Amino acid sequence: MSFILSDQNRKHIAFSLPLIRSRKEPLVEAMEIRLQAARERDEDPGQSAITAMVLVDLLLRQAGHLVETGRLGDLSDTRVLHQAVDIAGRHYSRFGDALVAILTDVLGPTLPREVSAAWCDLFWAVIREVTADTIDA
Repeated sequence: MSFILSDQNRKHIAFSLPLIRSRKEPLVEAMEIRLQAARERDEDPGQSAITAMVLVDLLLRQAGHLVETGRLGDLSDTRVLHQAVDIAGRHYSRFGDALVAILTDVLGPTLPREVSAAWCDLFWAVIREVTADTIDA
C-alpha cells in the first residue's frame, strides 16, 4: 500500500508540528480521558492511557519523519508493539474519531480546521500502512 498525503496537508503538518510537539502531554491526557469515556465495560481501564500514549507518540514520530523526508518512517515494528499492548481496530477508530476535537480542545478554537484535518488524514494514512498486511491477507 502506498502512502498518499496532499502537499497542502504536508505543509499544514510541517507548520503546526512544533506547536503540537510542545503540547504533547496535554494532548495525551485529553485523548486518554476521551478514550476512557468510550471504552467498553469489559476493557481494562488502563488501556486508555496506553493507547493514548502509544498512538500520540506514533503520530508525532511519523509527522516528524514526514516533515524531514517527505515520507513515512519505518512502521515494521509498530504492528508488533500494538499487538503486545493490545491496541486494535476499535482503538484506532476511537482515536481517529476524537483527534480533531482533541486538537481543537488542546490547541484552542483558533486552530484552522485545515490543520486538524491534515493531522487526521496523517493519522489514518499511518494506520492504513500499519494494518496493510492484515487487510491484504
